[in-house]
Amino acid sequence: MASSFNGGSVLFVLSALLLFGATQVTPMDYLLPICKTVGGGSTFVGIQFCMDTFHSDPRTAHGATYQELAAIAVDLLTANATSTKAKIGGLLGGKTADAATAQCLRSCQTLYGGILQRQPGSAAAVKDGKFSEAISPLEKSAAAAKECEDGFSKSHVPSPVTVENGNAFQLAKLAVALLQ
Repeated sequence: MASSFNGGSVLFVLSALLLFGATQVTPMDYLLPICKTVGGGSTFVGIQFCMDTFHSDPRTAHGATYQELAAIAVDLLTANATSTKAKIGGLLGGKTADAATAQCLRSCQTLYGGILQRQPGSAAAVKDGKFSEAISPLEKSAAAAKECEDGFSKSHVPSPVTVENGNAFQLAKLAVALLQ
């Protein structure tokens, strides 16, 4: 018995499948327009930081709303602040810092303590859709990270937490941008 498929039919089916597969949106593609919207005109958060932030979190793999993305940014800010405060504690405990650096680190430890105190309220406000209640503490958290970094500059000593401060600042600003 002859096959009901000829070479042309098989080629057509394969072409259709390849075309269908090539036009499917990858799970993370939806982030680019969002990151362009919140980061494109921002002096605080870049598009690449936004993309990298959300690509690093598996909760964004299959789509997320602006509110869900803001909640993720708040969670990441909490993780950043927790690890930064611990790093600062370790640096202070090591007693390798000079007096000016140690003073800056103590100030930063207090500032990051404030960030961590604000985070539960920010997270709850985002979850409950009370965006205006979340924005103020997030702005204060961004200001605290900047103040920490500025303290080192004013004291003319290198900051051992520059990356962490930059990430905390941008995560807070990213969450704010998503909520506005």
